Amino acid sequence: MIKSMTGYGTARCEKGGVTHVVEVKSVNSKFCDIKTRLPFGYSGLEIEVIQHLKSRIPRGRIDVVITRENSPDGPKDVSVNLPLAEAFVKEMNKLRQHLNINQDVNLSMILGAREIVSFNRKEEDIETLWAVIKPALDEALDNLIEMREREGKALALDLAGRCNSLKEMVQDVSGQAPKVVEHYREKILERIAELKLGELDESRLAQEVCLYADRVDITEEITRLRSHFQQFLRLLDSEEPQGRKLDFLLQEMNRETNTIGSKCNNGEISLVVVDMKSGLEKLREQVQNVE
Repeated sequence: MIKSMTGYGTARCEKGGVTHVVEVKSVNSKFCDIKTRLPFGYSGLEIEVIQHLKSRIPRGRIDVVITRENSPDGPKDVSVNLPLAEAFVKEMNKLRQHLNINQDVNLSMILGAREIVSFNRKEEDIETLWAVIKPALDEALDNLIEMREREGKALALDLAGRCNSLKEMVQDVSGQAPKVVEHYREKILERIAELKLGELDESRLAQEVCLYADRVDITEEITRLRSHFQQFLRLLDSEEPQGRKLDFLLQEMNRETNTIGSKCNNGEISLVVVDMKSGLEKLREQVQNVE
């Protein structure tokens, strides 16, 4: 069964007094486009995360957010540059006196100054980090894939219903096609009668009608459309990603439909063709979210 490209999953893990939260969300995209947001000092983990995601999700725009939550007993990351703080207060007092400002230097001003308080963290060991985070990432991906599968089932039902509606429209067009040639023959006879051109040349009439019938024949287009519909419905049951194939088939369906519309100068068929093009556009919109 096809999968949707829309999904969300989350998981958390705790080790050594540190809790990590992993969130993964995905939306539709032509390719596998992965964006990561990792805690400071975890940049070396990005390649591992991206490669692992690509091994499990072939297509979609995927955003991964990993956050680190330290418990009270966890590692401390804050450091204060005391010499710089003392120099800052000294210079600010000089400035205050020079400008005759009646305001003391307070803690808020000191904390707001750059480089006095640092939250730097040393680069973590990548192998150790990956061993901790990978199980949580897999759990989040399991949740996301499960959601994509549920969405995919709903998508497949909708796509199959729309495809079957198009099949009925094509059947309608196929039934009306012979009437096009007969209508053309009648118009010629009416025109000859109106112009009073004399005795009717049956062989000439038959030749003209045959030429017209050849120009407006849509047998091949109907056959190809029916074949495309069968392939489309078959792909909906596939376990492999089929979004690109479905999109290609829709392009071919649209091509055949346009050809039918241009060949058949008939009001009833033209109305059906308009409905077919509308149905194909709705199918295309839905297929954009198929993995």
